[in-house]
Amino acid sequence: IKVMLENIWFAIILILVIIILSTDPKTSIVGAQKNQIDMLFSSASDSQTFFRRMTWALVATFYTTTLLISYYG
Repeated sequence: IKVMLENIWFAIILILVIIILSTDPKTSIVGAQKNQIDMLFSSASDSQTFFRRMTWALVATFYTTTLLISYYG
């Protein structure tokens, strides 16, 4: 079970790094500047809220997985 938790832990790290590095908080999304991901949402605030919630959920999962690895290790 420890190996499986470590694999999940590593995958969460990669996903978090990709999300954090691909999100630029300084750019505003207007008109033609929208990319394909933002077209899924009705406005920029919806996509920002979605990515913020997903990031915090991944951080919580990362923390929990870290505790489980420590417990089983």
